[in-house]
Amino acid sequence: MPKELDFSVRQNCVCFNLRRVARVVTQFFDAEMRRKGIRSTQGTLLYALHSTGPATMADLSEILGMERTTLLRNLRPLQRDGLVAIDGGGHGCPVELSLTAKGRKQIEKLAPAWESAQSTAVQVLGEERWSAILADLEKVASAFKN
Repeated sequence: MPKELDFSVRQNCVCFNLRRVARVVTQFFDAEMRRKGIRSTQGTLLYALHSTGPATMADLSEILGMERTTLLRNLRPLQRDGLVAIDGGGHGCPVELSLTAKGRKQIEKLAPAWESAQSTAVQVLGEERWSAILADLEKVASAFKN
């Protein structure tokens, strides 16, 4: 008979709890943004490219804290839909990423949905508390970065 797992340890697990909350928040943002035809994870990539301007795959991967293979997998639908251009990458050349005009228009369409979700989330947490959480998350990211 298999031994029963003790979930009390997981209740205090940093990784488990951060991932659980991240999934819930992602689902909330998805519900807001889905009405604009895009998932929040895709919106994040569009906003990142909008704020950085054209970027290499390596740079965007670093900024987002994503593995390049995961980033590429998430970029493919955006490229297919004409929102992101992916150029280069042959024979050791860097892969260049940029927003297309259609991608910039998509960001304009997404902005009200994102702002609504963001406002609700910050309101639930409180502005001061959100600022403190954000600062703490940055500390954690810096401490565990390879």
